[in-house]
Amino acid sequence: MSATSSSDVDKLTKLLLHNPFVLTLSEVGQAKDDVIPKNVQQFWISCDAKDKILHILALLKFELIQKKVLIFVNSIDMAFRLRLILEKFGIRSAVLNAELPQNSRLHIIEAFNARLFDYLIATDDTKTKEKQTNEENKKEATLSRKRKKQTNKENQKEQKVSRKHLQQTLDAEFGVVRGIDFKNVFTVVNFDMPLDATGYVHRIGRTGRANKTGASISLVSPKEDSTFKEIEHMLQDVEKKDMDCISPFPLLTKDAVESLRYRAQDVARSVTTRDVQEARRQDIKNEILNSEKLKSHFEENPTDLDLLKHDKLLCNKEIPAYLRDVPDYLIDPKTKEASNAVKLSRAAMHIDKPQRRKRQGFKGGSGKSRDPLKTFSAEGKRGRRRKEREGEPDRRKKSKKA
Repeated sequence: MSATSSSDVDKLTKLLLHNPFVLTLSEVGQAKDDVIPKNVQQFWISCDAKDKILHILALLKFELIQKKVLIFVNSIDMAFRLRLILEKFGIRSAVLNAELPQNSRLHIIEAFNARLFDYLIATDDTKTKEKQTNEENKKEATLSRKRKKQTNKENQKEQKVSRKHLQQTLDAEFGVVRGIDFKNVFTVVNFDMPLDATGYVHRIGRTGRANKTGASISLVSPKEDSTFKEIEHMLQDVEKKDMDCISPFPLLTKDAVESLRYRAQDVARSVTTRDVQEARRQDIKNEILNSEKLKSHFEENPTDLDLLKHDKLLCNKEIPAYLRDVPDYLIDPKTKEASNAVKLSRAAMHIDKPQRRKRQGFKGGSGKSRDPLKTFSAEGKRGRRRKEREGEPDRRKKSKKA
């Protein structure tokens, strides 16, 4: 049983099975012809590539979209750059990418599903990986043609080195778009547009699961306009609609975006390429230490997994306090009304913060019996023993009996 299928799976079934029967199950309330469920609203925002960070900040800071939010980018560097910028504005998030150990990836997904944090930035670089493998294969082919005169032993060594290089650079088991079960994701944001319509459908499929409502917002730059039109035409052909399937996002106004421009530009300039590389190294180091040293501890104490945070700050520099709060004079009335409407709908859905589980072996209680400082006395043990020998009663024992 699999959520997705590929050519490798088809080859395996032909080798092992004889005339297998394929059963495709659709979700409840979803028609067969619906590529994207009807309970998912699709929006798009036209902006320059350099203003995408500005628009995502306005969406998250003014709370114009419902949580939980899954943000897709096409590169790991962009994911960490976006996370560092969001940290400056007091928005905590986590990054899910192929460089992390498998145990860390699984725990990030479990923590996101448990609503320990509301914003997850995921890298969707499956197509770029395929291009890299094709380029590596072409290079290997040209090298083998040029070096036909060399001995077979040398050729075998080169093939081993190239295979090791491919295994180090790529992780074939990782794929955020397919096969991962995200729970209760309300909004999917395409910070970077996918390379084709199939990638778009799989991304949007992360929301609206189990017949729940959801929404998607795509930030489209002029360079990505042709890809966006192809996606829109595909949806129109499949769903047989003349009208646009993806409508402009109505809640974000131009004034709301421009109110954050100077702050966003200053913060974006402060996050350099060196900061991004250092953040990537720090994140991998933290996850590897957590995976190796704490594996046995977590097996004995599973409740302590909640204490391991994947959204902790990566930047060591002090964050200015004024960036965390947006003053009222920067918020236009329309944006304020839209934000209040989103908050009211969120309250109507009864989405509360997750409750922390109690540690095992912890005895409840309150008052003096729970406070360890109340067990001490100024007299000490020697003073109490001397009074007992002289026949004076111990006040502490008396109070306990009472």
